[in-house]
Amino acid sequence: MGTLRTARHRGAAVALLLPVIIGMAGCGTEVKAVAGKAVYGQPLAEQFRASTDATGDAGTAAFVSTLTYGAAGGDAVQEAKGSQDYERGTALAELGLRAGRHFPADALEFLRASHPDGKQTVATAEDDVYVRQGDSAWLKYTPEAVDELGEATGVIAAHAAGDVAPYSGTLADLVPRVIPREKPERREDGSRVYRLTVLPEVAAELLPRDLQSLQHDWGTDPVPLTVRLDADGRLAAATADLGPVLARLHEQKVLVEVKRLSASYRLGDFGKPVKPGGPDQGDRPVEDAREVLAPLASIEDGRCAGTGGTGLGGTAIVRPVDCADGHDLRVLAQVKVDRTLPGKQDIANGDVYARTACERALAAAPEDWKRGGAYADGYSLVGSSRVGSSFAMGGGGAETTVTGDYTCYLRTA
Repeated sequence: MGTLRTARHRGAAVALLLPVIIGMAGCGTEVKAVAGKAVYGQPLAEQFRASTDATGDAGTAAFVSTLTYGAAGGDAVQEAKGSQDYERGTALAELGLRAGRHFPADALEFLRASHPDGKQTVATAEDDVYVRQGDSAWLKYTPEAVDELGEATGVIAAHAAGDVAPYSGTLADLVPRVIPREKPERREDGSRVYRLTVLPEVAAELLPRDLQSLQHDWGTDPVPLTVRLDADGRLAAATADLGPVLARLHEQKVLVEVKRLSASYRLGDFGKPVKPGGPDQGDRPVEDAREVLAPLASIEDGRCAGTGGTGLGGTAIVRPVDCADGHDLRVLAQVKVDRTLPGKQDIANGDVYARTACERALAAAPEDWKRGGAYADGYSLVGSSRVGSSFAMGGGGAETTVTGDYTCYLRTA
């Protein structure tokens, strides 16, 4: 089942972090030193925790969080930009993906596959996350909705308000989990710069959920992390060079044309009024995700669904609709694979068996589904399977089992 993963669930992760590399002490003004005494007056090992409190005490702040994928033809940037109200535990942000004209097409297609089209707005209020596509209604993901709809909701649930910030899933979550070991560089304006490293498995939490799921061993190469606190000890910026994380993705033949990967986080406008526009404004209706969405695997044969407006990207979770209304797909068949084969077979998955069943379903589909241009030619297939082997008792020999669940569907033309 899915869970709302916020900073409050990650307290034990400090042990995974590596110590600071090197820092240099400089000079600053006495005024700034006094201003940041609540943070800089603490023992070095406690300064990041104190900074988290100082940042929240500001009441509000604007933020920008990015993931930048660098390639020979330019960069692609996933960005969240908005405001946070620490006192109310709320946030409002616009999410987007932009890329240079010459960014590799295959890599961009991969990034877009799990990224909703067009403008997306996300709002948080404690454990609830709201998402709005364009000018549509707000869609509310509660913890109960996440549990019911499953892991596919993780891309949204990851932003639920946590103990660190009202908008989670950024570098801000990592900072209080790091223990500084070396003195930071002190700038003339009274700010401090800390240079540290974190384990790649911790840094990988910054990736979109679909990328996180592709690798289960992130290795041990340290990820460089730079943290800057302002003169008052508040978090001002953080950056991470995710090169070691990218290297492990390359081992999976993922984003091979991307040569650089970095994350950044910036805060500013502390204490200033936040921009209105959240679901509490009442200018747009609010829908409960549990009531209007469903897993694609639960849609009956012949029924239709829309994929837009879920905030999730992909087709794992859809909005069931009447086939007479606008829709993005029509389910051909829900296919269950359950095969037992003699001997130990060299089989990677059950896709071939699912395709056979889907082709039969396509051949048997009503002619008006296949003609008139309403649907694209062929069909699409999603699902998963498991392959296992066993040895029968009594000298029966080895067996290979293939089990799985798939959905084959037509896409609108």
